[in-house]
Amino acid sequence: MIYGTQEFAQLLKELIKDEKRHPLYEITVKHAEEMSVHINGDKPLYLLERNRPREDEEVKAYRIENYEPTTKAGADRAITIVSKGFNPTLYSIVWPESGNDSKELAEYTLEYYPIYNSIIDFNKDVVLTKMLADANGLIAVKPNDIPDDTKKIEPVTVVYGSSAIWWYDRDCFLICVSEPDRYDKDQVYEFEYYDKNKYTNFTAEYDESVKQVIQTEVIDYDHKAGGIPAWFLGGKSKGLDNGKVVYKSFFSPALPYWNLAVKHGSDLMASIVGHIFPQKYEVAEECAYKLEHAGMFYGCRGGQIKYPGGHNGSTIDIQCEQCFGTGLVSVKGPLQTYQFLKEKLMEGTGLNLPPVGYIDVPIDATKFLDEYTDKMNQKAMAAINMDIEDKLGENQSGVAKVIDKSAQTDTIFDIISRAFMHIDNQFYFINKYKNGPIASATGRDDSSNLPDVHKPTKFELLTTGELINNFKVSKDSGLDRNILRAQATAIIESENGTAPERKAYLISMIDLDPLYGFTIEEINLGVSKGVVRKVDWAIHDNIKNFIDRAMDEDKKFLEKKRQEKIVVLEKFGNELIEAEKPRVDESIMITSFDDQQNAA
Repeated sequence: MIYGTQEFAQLLKELIKDEKRHPLYEITVKHAEEMSVHINGDKPLYLLERNRPREDEEVKAYRIENYEPTTKAGADRAITIVSKGFNPTLYSIVWPESGNDSKELAEYTLEYYPIYNSIIDFNKDVVLTKMLADANGLIAVKPNDIPDDTKKIEPVTVVYGSSAIWWYDRDCFLICVSEPDRYDKDQVYEFEYYDKNKYTNFTAEYDESVKQVIQTEVIDYDHKAGGIPAWFLGGKSKGLDNGKVVYKSFFSPALPYWNLAVKHGSDLMASIVGHIFPQKYEVAEECAYKLEHAGMFYGCRGGQIKYPGGHNGSTIDIQCEQCFGTGLVSVKGPLQTYQFLKEKLMEGTGLNLPPVGYIDVPIDATKFLDEYTDKMNQKAMAAINMDIEDKLGENQSGVAKVIDKSAQTDTIFDIISRAFMHIDNQFYFINKYKNGPIASATGRDDSSNLPDVHKPTKFELLTTGELINNFKVSKDSGLDRNILRAQATAIIESENGTAPERKAYLISMIDLDPLYGFTIEEINLGVSKGVVRKVDWAIHDNIKNFIDRAMDEDKKFLEKKRQEKIVVLEKFGNELIEAEKPRVDESIMITSFDDQQNAA
């Protein structure tokens, strides 16, 4: 549906006047609402308002009013685990070596991006959470504003919820960015429109007098991207019976268990309150109130007072104003209080009830609800393979050996792969907005400005302390030194993720040490038997000093290829060996020869 055509005008009328939406609107919005309960902590009225068996309305109101989003904590923890995929040690962005446009694009997207400084931070903080909450939402690149011809445009990434996507087809996306008021018949709507050629922002309202939609404040921009700069956030694809496809959140397998945790967590709260404020009973007397009417007194009978004086001589029947129709009175009668007639207590039933007391409520059901709610939260985390962290610590003598992380790694890989697809698209369309018009006018290819984005392919989810513990276990177990070398490297990467220079320096000390992991006894024995080179021994004993010297002589030493670094260190090692060789003193040799001659 192309903006400006008669067909588009008719569609806009149906969207505003008749509340028409794209065919999958209800499905996508419902899924977003369900996931937002747990991802964003929205109040799930559709779950809480379901009546429980024999539930008092006041208890129901209490549950709803005092609801707290307890499942959000588990969802937040799962998101935090996934966000480790944005660790700069796990991915790389390689830019072309030359070109001012490429340099400008790199600075804008990674240093001077509006508000977040970097689009990576924006994707980690905003896009990732929105994608997991609303898989059918939209991510788009649009102008931050429309500048004059003297300034380059500043494109920004925006995220729209599925409820704002009123229409889409293969030609366009139409998003309503205003907050519609269903009670305002003269509502003015603000829309943002994307197609392959332009971005348009406009307002529209339906004019009943002319039976048409009136558009105002139209602002558009020709982005020259050659494609629609908007796409779905995405998740697990679900094919429908009519051939269409919708997305389900990557966290949707946890949804049934989270919902059960919400429902029964609400029941648990009501049950606990029932124990804190148990039902009370007390002794009560029959109401003896009498109403005066026409000089006569008419007594309360079971909460009702009857007296003559009605129409055509009929009897008037009213509720007693003292006992409020209960027929019982007591010194104190709060809501939910059970009352007993004094005579009933004196009938010899043997109950021996005190005049005032509380009903004991069995606690087993409350304990069961507490355990059941925890179990549902655990099952939710297991459904999305995020329960491994709960198991850490079960066997600290060998964490890596007893816990299979492959399922969690696969889940994170799927989510992060989608997230980095978004980053690739953002680089592409931001570049098109900034450099596309000039490239189009000059016939230049602007794709040479784009970087190569290498997404993460492995994820280390253990903490530094756990990595150190595993290293100790591996070392005590006598594992191969190359395994120890790899584990030591992983510890350095975990501890120095935000300090790339220090990380490269420390890893070089391990990687370039030819005898890493050898004991001094093993080295001495190897040298004496000729199976360990003296130069390797020299490098091993002086690895830090040699690397420091190499960096002093060449600032780019750490950027060299590994074999080139080894050549430099072997040079230093051979120099040290040569310098330490014993020297023969010629004067001593001459003196010794003369002495031998004289002795003869």
